[in-house]
Amino acid sequence: MVRLIKKTVLASSIALLPFAASGEVLTYTENTNSNTELAVGYPLPVPVDSMTAVSGFRSYEFLKSHHQALALANAEMTSVQVGTTHNGREIIAYRFGDDNNTDLDGVTEPAFLVNGTIHAREWQSPEVVTELMEQIIERKSDQGMVQYLLDNTNIVILPVSNVDGFLQTQRYPINVTNSPGTTAASSASAKFAQPRDGRMRRKNMPNVDEVLSTEADRLNGVDLNRNSSHFFGVQPDNSVSTSLIYGGANPFSEPETQALLQAASLGPESRLRFYQDSHSFSRVLFVPQPNNSRLNAITQSVATKYQNTTINQGANYFPVIDQVGSGIATTADYFAYEHLIPSWTLEIEPPQGFQGEPNGGAFYGGTGASHSGFIAPDSAIARIRDQLAPAQLLMFYHQAGPAYVKSVRIADANNQVVYAADWQTSGNSRTLNVSTDTNLTGGQQYKLWVQFSKPMRWRSGGNLAQYPGQSITISPAVSFNGSASGGSFSRSLTTSNSNWQSQSGGVLAGFETYIDDVIMLDFTMPSNVNVSSASGTTNFNLSLAVQDFAGLSLDANPATVVDWANGAWTGYENSNGAAGDTGGTDNSYAVKVANSSLNLVSGGGGSSGGGGGGAMSWLLLLLLSGFAIRRK
Repeated sequence: MVRLIKKTVLASSIALLPFAASGEVLTYTENTNSNTELAVGYPLPVPVDSMTAVSGFRSYEFLKSHHQALALANAEMTSVQVGTTHNGREIIAYRFGDDNNTDLDGVTEPAFLVNGTIHAREWQSPEVVTELMEQIIERKSDQGMVQYLLDNTNIVILPVSNVDGFLQTQRYPINVTNSPGTTAASSASAKFAQPRDGRMRRKNMPNVDEVLSTEADRLNGVDLNRNSSHFFGVQPDNSVSTSLIYGGANPFSEPETQALLQAASLGPESRLRFYQDSHSFSRVLFVPQPNNSRLNAITQSVATKYQNTTINQGANYFPVIDQVGSGIATTADYFAYEHLIPSWTLEIEPPQGFQGEPNGGAFYGGTGASHSGFIAPDSAIARIRDQLAPAQLLMFYHQAGPAYVKSVRIADANNQVVYAADWQTSGNSRTLNVSTDTNLTGGQQYKLWVQFSKPMRWRSGGNLAQYPGQSITISPAVSFNGSASGGSFSRSLTTSNSNWQSQSGGVLAGFETYIDDVIMLDFTMPSNVNVSSASGTTNFNLSLAVQDFAGLSLDANPATVVDWANGAWTGYENSNGAAGDTGGTDNSYAVKVANSSLNLVSGGGGSSGGGGGGAMSWLLLLLLSGFAIRRK
């Protein structure tokens, strides 16, 4: 049975806490205002000792125990100590993936990094990050999105980086200290204007004890989200040691930011394609923009997809785009500028007065008291966790890269394979191996089976659906096209959502590795194509145009393996063979169709493109003409 203890901490029990009550120690309450009390307007959350999610906020020790237990019980999750705090506590990251660093093609895996709780008072962060970790483990054998990610990518999550500070906020969940020089203020709201220690500690704790009544060290510490190398010290207060945004003596001077770099090395850093630093409060994405137009376009695109997923879940986490080339030494700035990857600071709700919404705790019906946005009520956090997990997982799926066609099979009415093609990967290139290439016959029935390199569709309750907040064409687009004496031609095959395979079975029977990594359909080989000779064959190019459920189009030329470099995709071609970031239609598969089954022409006729029938042959016209003359 899971141990579940609510630590009851009320304003009336303040004398039991390890500090001497004074004008310097202030208390958040539900309803009472006084010179030393400030009403938030709802019950104050306090840490809960639970190994599982509750309607509230878990204590650090139980969060850590929960993370460690998941790692011990699941081979897909590895616990790694990446650092030690000033006060000697472990900083632990978790790696999610299989036991190698290559995907199913043997290519080095891409990596993603999520950081949590770099600012101690932001309790929403560890809960949201833990929910992400839990969903990865709960869905590790889903035969779909998450299993694909575990097989083919490397996910690194650091749920609590500022351990000392986070513990300090949980040690004093309703108590804070005001800044020196404000003790003469006559109202509680004035005294709470700059709360620094206890529940509102933001910084880490070098040369800081854990006793709230110690006045000398209340303003000490480093803002770990200003301790990075890019834009270090650009803000006026970065160099003032008592400032809330003091950046430290040097970039990465703190054990916590060093631990973040060590966590990134688990990727390793050279394979990173996405970074998120998880904060509160505001309900936005703060998005850095290096001087790299391709990177910025991709980042803005995925940020919009993230936003759309949250809107679908009942929230709106909208991107706030930085001016190109600007920054303030956040960790998101570091990963965006240093590694040229999509990167942002996630600010978890409540909103901060954006888009006309109530500010801070007023969003929950509270008073909107100073800094109450960092104090989300117990009743909100389960919803917050659930709203954000789908968007975070979608970023991993998207940045894992676009799909390519792995294999094609065509079988005749007797289920005999008449065409077989497979891409063979070696390093950063592929070769198309066509092992069976038998003539097909126009007008005859065949079965087509196509395997993609990732699960291409999302299912809800077993039924095909749009991934939350996204919009793509679910049914595949398949056609035969090419050119012959009668001109160019293109014949679309009839497809439907049911062509996606949700049952296993492999070649010509079902999906291969993941649910919906295969389309399978019956079709009639087009015969209304004009050719000039009854002998020989005509090549029909099989064309496949499909998006994955994140909206990425196919890599139109699988011969070059897609990767990431210098802020954009590499080896990712469109329908015309041009490399870029959009993909397109794959026309790599030439199927031979016997000419005797096609319409004949005596010379170069007009185009027979489109879905209609071919022109009547001259031979047939002459026969009909002769028949008409005889009737006279």
